[in-house]
Amino acid sequence: MNLVILILIGIAAAASLWALGVARRLWTIAGAALMLGAAGFAWQSQAHQPGKPTAADVTPITVDPGMVAFREAVFAPSREDSLALATADSRLQSGDAHAAADGLRAEIARRPNDAVLWTGLGYVLALHDGAVSPAAKFAFRRAVTLAPGTPGPTFFLGMAYVDAGDLSAARPAWAAALAATPKDAPYRGDIADRLGAVDQFLKMAAAQRAAGITP
Repeated sequence: MNLVILILIGIAAAASLWALGVARRLWTIAGAALMLGAAGFAWQSQAHQPGKPTAADVTPITVDPGMVAFREAVFAPSREDSLALATADSRLQSGDAHAAADGLRAEIARRPNDAVLWTGLGYVLALHDGAVSPAAKFAFRRAVTLAPGTPGPTFFLGMAYVDAGDLSAARPAWAAALAATPKDAPYRGDIADRLGAVDQFLKMAAAQRAAGITP
């Protein structure tokens, strides 16, 4: 069908050139322009050519494998929870934090008293919003209520604050996580090191402010 259309266009163009009295020596120039346009038309109209959609405005988020391992150690999640969190991780890495949050909400609708899922949702919402938004805070509070005295929810709340650049808010969250961590937990040292690093940074920032230096 496209070939027939091109032939008809060619005939019509030649007739127009003859009717307008265009010199034959100029027909080659007009013909070349026509062929160039025809080639473009043929290329664009080929049904088997894949489309080139405009790239979505997404920002892929790298998920640290070490953090995934830490999450598994802290929470010891069920198989269903591990799958839900892994799916959310994959969506974050593809740049779709909105889909990651929606997937966790769907899981929470099935398991509304699951502190692991609420913690995951809070962290994903914080990444999506670029801050620990009211929605993220609500999810973290729900997780803490469901799993009081455990380090997971408060640790990831602290991580969300760190990601948002609010170390002052991260400090009490990580202090609570450390206080809730058993003495013999293999991940206790990691939490303590992070808390120590935040304390050191806050101390340096306070010294700079006292000296009149803007960090």
